[in-house]
Amino acid sequence: MNSSFKEKAPEYLKIVCKDDPLYQYARVISNTRFGHMPDCIAYCKKASHVQYCINYCRDNNAPFRIRSGGHQHEGMCSADNVIIIDLSEIHEIIYESDTTAWIPAGKQLGQVYDELAKHGKTIPGGGCQSVNVGGLTQGGGWGVSVRKFGLTCDSVTEIEIVLASGEIVIANALNEYSDLFKALKGGGGGNFGVVIGFKFNLVSILPVVTTFGLLWENPETYLPIITKWAKLHAISGAIDESLSATCTMIIANTIDKDRNEIHGRMGGKFYGSEKNLRILLKEYFGEDVIETADTANFNQIPEDYDKIPSNSTKKSQKNEHVISYATDQRALIDFINPAGKIQYVNINHGSCQKLDLTVLPNSGPSSTCDRPHPHKVSSSFPKDDVDHAVLVEAIYTYLDTSCYYADVNMYMSFHCMGGAVTRSTDNSFGYSQKPYMLQIQCWWDDVSNAFTNVGRNTVYVAWVKQFRESIAEFTEGSFINFVDKTLVADIEEDANRLKLLEIYYTKKNLDMLCGIKKKYDPTQLFNFEMSILPSD
Repeated sequence: MNSSFKEKAPEYLKIVCKDDPLYQYARVISNTRFGHMPDCIAYCKKASHVQYCINYCRDNNAPFRIRSGGHQHEGMCSADNVIIIDLSEIHEIIYESDTTAWIPAGKQLGQVYDELAKHGKTIPGGGCQSVNVGGLTQGGGWGVSVRKFGLTCDSVTEIEIVLASGEIVIANALNEYSDLFKALKGGGGGNFGVVIGFKFNLVSILPVVTTFGLLWENPETYLPIITKWAKLHAISGAIDESLSATCTMIIANTIDKDRNEIHGRMGGKFYGSEKNLRILLKEYFGEDVIETADTANFNQIPEDYDKIPSNSTKKSQKNEHVISYATDQRALIDFINPAGKIQYVNINHGSCQKLDLTVLPNSGPSSTCDRPHPHKVSSSFPKDDVDHAVLVEAIYTYLDTSCYYADVNMYMSFHCMGGAVTRSTDNSFGYSQKPYMLQIQCWWDDVSNAFTNVGRNTVYVAWVKQFRESIAEFTEGSFINFVDKTLVADIEEDANRLKLLEIYYTKKNLDMLCGIKKKYDPTQLFNFEMSILPSD
């Protein structure tokens, strides 16, 4: 980058470079495994600012990355010696009607939920409040309303985008950019242009919505429940589409310092009353599914809608006041993405083997969504002919032979699909017919832990890789929002990158996306480690 980028910048475009006191803060992304040192960060406040950045980078051969929220799991929203085009200061929601609104790509989900909830509305977004709308939606967007409303991108009707040419266009399903519109819904962020915002059909959270969380410590109790969950999701229509439930198995420690336990959880959202949710849970998973839980939480909004009898189980904890939709969503996600809330977390530092690293007691992240943490994730889908019971058992076995350490949260998430997802056709998501998605998650070191180091990163990244390999015979594919670039080696070579991208998009969809890339960005102005390649 030369000095002219900053000198010729339009009014109110804030540019933070390496000599700026704010630089060390501005360069941080969500995954602190990556300590990239970009040349500068350009905080765009409107589409014309983005346009200026794109024109400058194109005309001066300046490398760049696009950052709406910085939650790219492999750190590809940043790099060394690049210009970061940051969208986080474009944050005004513009309502076109009671049921539609333009939501900027740089707006945080928590802020979106808070504002829309004032109008009794929401979007079917993800649970992590600090994720921004841009990356979530372009990757497809999984969330705890997915069975009722589909992926996040399925509620999008128009997209504003800055193309490689610098032109600002609106893409929708009916205009000349209909192919681009489809590519931007599931094709992953940063491939075809810089998305400024999305026009959403808004979802009503009224008259009632209920969230829940169940935790079991005994695998003899929860393994049959999670297995039943998997089998039911594989049967079309077997579960009410108003219910989106996800399961988790997590490594936990115990009072016995020499061993660990694997705890099971189920949580989710039901567009209906608590009373009806309890009926459904018992119908699907057994009459004692709630009573056998070591912890059972339900929260209905509004709380006084269709109240249940007061003689509910002692283990249920009912809030005495109505909490906001966004706050409830945050509590739900911290439960199903468990972090730092394990019963005996202060008892011991580790179990079952010595780790040649410094481990502090109770130093794992208290939330996966509150602030940046080093982490590694990987995702996949069950093969069509899989025996779900065998897959669930294989997952449990790997976790049960793993070690617990107090500075890391290690778990498998079972994300529900089906329902409205199966009817999604106007997007680039290649696995819409799968019953559920698996996500291996490993988050370590609270931000205040001064002992973060390369050795710890290596150990925990290897744990994720070995976990994926242990269940590879039962799974296939991957989800671009839960990206893992290590599935294929040497992706700097085009042939290997295409192999990797095919895992995420399927061969059919990748061919389509490569054709659209050639049409809108034939010179690969938008280029990063896993960017889509133009077709030959």
